[in-house]
Amino acid sequence: MVKILGLEINIHIPGIPPRLGFNIVESKWFENQCRKAFNECDLDRSGSLDNKEVYIGLLKMYDLINRKLPYHVRIPSFTEVNMLLEKYDKNDNRKMEFAEFLECCKGLIGRRKDWKDSLVLKIGVAVLLKALGYPYLAGVIKQGANQMGITAVKGVPVGAITYMVESAAQQLS
Repeated sequence: MVKILGLEINIHIPGIPPRLGFNIVESKWFENQCRKAFNECDLDRSGSLDNKEVYIGLLKMYDLINRKLPYHVRIPSFTEVNMLLEKYDKNDNRKMEFAEFLECCKGLIGRRKDWKDSLVLKIGVAVLLKALGYPYLAGVIKQGANQMGITAVKGVPVGAITYMVESAAQQLS
């Protein structure tokens, strides 16, 4: 819903979320996207997802995200998927029915109460590190090396140092 000159106009472009922000997880559009994902992940058509199907679904989602972002978001391990299943499996059958899957997706995207665990926050931090953190740290390293009299760093571009810093950070995580 968009307000133009005092008139409320309902504009919806297929494939584009109807609104942005934390409330998107409560929209019908979000539920429909989760239903599509659930049906795609339910390989055995049992109406519920086991831990392998949830893992495959997350791999697909993270692959899509990593193709769109300038930074690679770490894919959860199989152990983390099992912990996710335990957290959202309300009837303790070690499977996710659609209602549980929908709650899991809402938790991954983020809501006000659990925003610290959200994928949105993880992606935001990763992009900020890539865009600001690593280049800043590389500049500090180059400046520090120059002040210490290390002349070998003088001709090295900050971009090359940024790449080394980012590579080192990925090795540590």
